[in-house]
Amino acid sequence: MANWRLLVRRALFGAGLALTAIELAMFGVADAGGALTLSGRISGIIFLVAALTEISAIIAFRDRLSPRPSKYSSLLILTGVLISLTINLALLALQLDSGSYTPLLWIWVTLFPWSCWALWQIHCSRIWSTLPRTQGLAAGAVATSLLAVANFTYTQIYQPYSSPALVTTATEFDKAIILKEGGTAAVSLRLRTKNTGKVGVYILGSLYHVAGRKASFSNHRRTLQDWEKDLNEGKRDLSLYTPEGTHDLVAQGAFIGEGVTLEPGAEIVAERVIQFPADSRYDVISVGGQVVFLRKDRGTIASVRETRPQESLYPADSNIIQVEHRARIYQSTAVLEFTRAPQYASVWWVTTGEAAESSRPYLMAAIAPADKKRHFDLERPSETQIRRIEDRYGLGWSFTGYATKSLKGLMDKKGG
Repeated sequence: MANWRLLVRRALFGAGLALTAIELAMFGVADAGGALTLSGRISGIIFLVAALTEISAIIAFRDRLSPRPSKYSSLLILTGVLISLTINLALLALQLDSGSYTPLLWIWVTLFPWSCWALWQIHCSRIWSTLPRTQGLAAGAVATSLLAVANFTYTQIYQPYSSPALVTTATEFDKAIILKEGGTAAVSLRLRTKNTGKVGVYILGSLYHVAGRKASFSNHRRTLQDWEKDLNEGKRDLSLYTPEGTHDLVAQGAFIGEGVTLEPGAEIVAERVIQFPADSRYDVISVGGQVVFLRKDRGTIASVRETRPQESLYPADSNIIQVEHRARIYQSTAVLEFTRAPQYASVWWVTTGEAAESSRPYLMAAIAPADKKRHFDLERPSETQIRRIEDRYGLGWSFTGYATKSLKGLMDKKGG
């Protein structure tokens, strides 16, 4: 019976070392050649070295069972167990931080308690007495483990958040002309998007919208009380006469293809020609735009596909149209890929056909697992959780503001 228990303990000990070696080799092979950053690839090489150390520990374990074991066998076995303890503890911490379930979770859930048990077995077997220069080597093993944890923390947690992504978007009207054929007015529009930061980005969505205003004013002079009411409503432009003009949404659309990459210093320039009837009596024309982007160093996207949302964000009778573009996010390292549930970035283009100024089209964006409710549903996570996920993957917006020009001024510019 005692021999049977001894064989089971030895089998469990060797199996734990072997599983740890496979685990480390899996991470190392994936990250050494496939991580998005240099530090991630260095981590992959460290994982491969650790996997080789685990293999050496397996050989040392077999040697330890021989009649005349090597004096370094005990040291290699101890190092292998400490590596397993350190790595699987870090993986569990990452898994808890992500708050998601992945199939490989059971590997580190199994190996962490195994490594604790293996350390206890080492203690009970009095292996410490066979270690050469016990104190110095034990301190070296602990220092190596601490360095591994420090490198892991730096490459997987700190570094991805250290460099901000900066994207600027600007719009400008060039000129306006009246086409003699058909009495059509045409205005040239130029949209510029530039990556002014040090990190590449993916463009997930873009939108511009042009509105024309038909101006008219009431003869009633506005009072100080009227202005105070305007300020309380959030208005920042006050006028003596009440504007009664209407705003028509003349044109809208995307100006950058979904999934396009924008490297640091690169710029995309798009031009549009906006046409409308010359007798529309617009005196002012305005344009606004926005871009939604995702950092390249925190994940990759294979493609962005257009989908029709199964559930509308708004009631069916709200006269609102929505178009969704969705992309699967692949993590920047294998470690993150195996400790986080698959995430999808979704961008919605929301628009209406109404002419009111308050109904400008806009983009919405969110990152969530495919099987989780979006953040605008009734059962939504907190704003802190939403912002944390978006910051983790570098989801960002770039707004142009609203540029307003006199249509007559644009006509005169052409004549000049």
